[in-house]
Amino acid sequence: MDSIVFEESVNTEISSSEFVDKQWLYVNDNNNGSYSSQVVLDTTPLANSGSYINWSEAFILMPLVLQLQAPVANLAVATAADFIVGLKSGYWNMIHSLTCEFNNGNIIQQVPFMNVFCNFKNISSWSKDDLTNWGSVCGFAPDNSRSWAYLAVAPVAAGNITLSAAGSGLTNNRNAPFVTITGLPVAAPLLFYNLSTRATQTSSDVRQCSNDALYERQLNINYNDDVQAANIFSSQKGLLMSAANCSQVFRSFTNKVAGAVFGERSFTIDAVIRLKDIADFFQKCPMLKGSTMRIYLNTNQCQFGISQTSGQTDAVGAVVAQPLLNLATAPVILGGGGTNPVLYASNGLGQGATALTPTSVAAPVTIVTTVALSIVRTQFSVMNTTYACPFTSVRLYAPAYTLSPIAEQRYLSLSYQKRVVYNDIFQFSFPNQPTNSPFNILVSNGIPNIRSVLVLPLLPRASNGTAGVGFTTSATILSPFCSTPSSPDPIVIQNFQIQISGKNLFINQLQYDFETYYEQLVSSNQLNGSLTTSLSSGLISKLDFQYLYRYYYGNCSRSLPSEEGVSKAVQIQGTLLTPLATAVDIMVFVEFEREITIDIRTGARIA
Repeated sequence: MDSIVFEESVNTEISSSEFVDKQWLYVNDNNNGSYSSQVVLDTTPLANSGSYINWSEAFILMPLVLQLQAPVANLAVATAADFIVGLKSGYWNMIHSLTCEFNNGNIIQQVPFMNVFCNFKNISSWSKDDLTNWGSVCGFAPDNSRSWAYLAVAPVAAGNITLSAAGSGLTNNRNAPFVTITGLPVAAPLLFYNLSTRATQTSSDVRQCSNDALYERQLNINYNDDVQAANIFSSQKGLLMSAANCSQVFRSFTNKVAGAVFGERSFTIDAVIRLKDIADFFQKCPMLKGSTMRIYLNTNQCQFGISQTSGQTDAVGAVVAQPLLNLATAPVILGGGGTNPVLYASNGLGQGATALTPTSVAAPVTIVTTVALSIVRTQFSVMNTTYACPFTSVRLYAPAYTLSPIAEQRYLSLSYQKRVVYNDIFQFSFPNQPTNSPFNILVSNGIPNIRSVLVLPLLPRASNGTAGVGFTTSATILSPFCSTPSSPDPIVIQNFQIQISGKNLFINQLQYDFETYYEQLVSSNQLNGSLTTSLSSGLISKLDFQYLYRYYYGNCSRSLPSEEGVSKAVQIQGTLLTPLATAVDIMVFVEFEREITIDIRTGARIA
């Protein structure tokens, strides 16, 4: 500390900058208003700017419209509907796959379920400070690892239990904490106290904790300018900040419409997706002048129907029938995608969806709501109204730097040819793997320059609850009730092993959670491998890993120089431990190293 004080006192800081200008430029997509297929972004106008483009700062702005449609009797204009529906963690879940061409040569290959790998990369590399600064910008707030529940039977057959209000199969959609006020004395002074808290319940109680991250993400995507003179609880924010004002600066805001039959809500969202969060190349790419890229995006636009039934109480307030929540129609994915980025809140007492079907002494009421998530404007004809974002296209933003002559000469003199080494991925799916017995899967016969292997267990439709009359089920990656694919599914893999060309990566099979977490996962993408005390990153704790974020990871980058470029087989082994009698899907990502050499003066690709 003393040396720092001394150095700062004697140091004469020369205020100078290598850059004389920095401007943010953008290009619109090439889709001409059509988003039913790929989104195409061409960076030629940026290449012609005459400035150096810093791709590690670049981002995609994807305007989104999230719609909710329900019977007008339930979703009137005055209905408190802000917390019924939200998005899963990370706006990158809108991207199913990405292909990038650099001067007409492929540098990032098209891989399905790219967003699944992005979720792992970001939750294992972001720090809490990153989450504070960028979480609301990127729609990233990791789901609570302990708030999930699992309902194996159809909700209507579940009886009078709380789980029936969250949906079938795996759920993580309770967005409000459980509170009960009891024992109010009639004598003065009136004391309000709580006899029932989470500390009086078992750790497995569904009310033990809620998914606060879902609530936080819902706050980020809607602005309600409610002005109700007769409502003393209205904040009257609309007198200073109206939705019309917000739409002019493209702040996320809420539209409220009540037609003759249906009531509607639409949330207009400015989804920012940083390029470095979805592909390693953009993180490693230097400042370039004159380089042309063409980016192709397959997206996860979706639409589905929800059937929900109100609860019922007796005259003294005791619950007679619990609320119900079901998937009325299977999710439809538009844009070439394969996962559902929407999360629908629980219909349980005090939860978000209760606003549509509040519990009362009257007979239970069942309604069907329709939810759609679209790019730029409504893409699904099943929705009664077409909503459009203020922006009429997807945009790619990037900063353009102008260097001072001395700085540019120095930059080019260091090395005008830049060798960029980055990681790309392969994805493999192995459905219907048997449970409670060993599996041995050959992932690939030959991949060169392997850097890591990531294994995720996922529940298929057959294992994710039971359908009933009038409603269906889905795999967890399509379910609007659970956090997947922002997290893997909580399935234990014991005796885990990765083999590279027949050689075990781990000297012993990973049998216990502390081995899997401490030896591999905690150092996967973290700063300094999480070895430097007080300087670290990563958002998965051991408790998070044990309860939900069961990523099974192996670092495969250690090898002899003579083995670089040699194709190697990848094999995984283990045992899926679960009481489920049905099968479990396994998704595998293999990260491998690529490189290109670029002339930073012209942006030309040399090799």
